[in-house]
Amino acid sequence: MATKRLFVLSRPKPSYSEWLVQIDLTNWLGGEEISSVAFSAKIKRNGVNVTSTVLNSSNNTYTTVLLKPFIRGGNHGETYVVTMKVVTNATPASKEEFYLEFTVNDNIPDID
Repeated sequence: MATKRLFVLSRPKPSYSEWLVQIDLTNWLGGEEISSVAFSAKIKRNGVNVTSTVLNSSNNTYTTVLLKPFIRGGNHGETYVVTMKVVTNATPASKEEFYLEFTVNDNIPDID
């Protein structure tokens, strides 16, 4: 079964906000479990590595089925892509990259 690899936050994130995003990989994993994840981040328009700016590496985590990047910071008007390189516990291990895209906007009106 094909599984979505690009996840996009539906609303912009203010630069001062930070939170954990949860991405469920149950459909992709089948009976496998996540054994490791490498998190990184780049600016979408030019590919500059900004991992230390938009990810809190000490709070990035995962479970056997969930990716949990902790996003923070960023510059107003910029779009970022977080890459999550996943390895499973299968023999041989399954390997895949998943992506989270988000835009930073400090001019967000009240949103219900």
